[in-house]
Amino acid sequence: MPEETDRRWHRRWPTSFKARVVFDDQSPALPCIVQNMSASGAQLAFATVFELPREFELEIPSLDLRVEARVVWSRDEQHGVTLVWPQRTPWA
Repeated sequence: MPEETDRRWHRRWPTSFKARVVFDDQSPALPCIVQNMSASGAQLAFATVFELPREFELEIPSLDLRVEARVVWSRDEQHGVTLVWPQRTPWA
């Protein structure tokens, strides 16, 4: 049986970055581990099973990074997200 073709645009690299899901400034951040990451997405692992909101901010302190993320898939305590980078303008 042939393997299914990987449809990702960018290669994913295994990681173990400690990260946080940030909902807003009033709610506590939710800790997670970035299990793999590419320029366009990441796989997040949490300590328990729950439903994430469709959009949130992902903060990775060791990379000094905070970026908007959108959930693409969820399975138990694992979630795949697309990273939404701010667009640069010529005058910025």
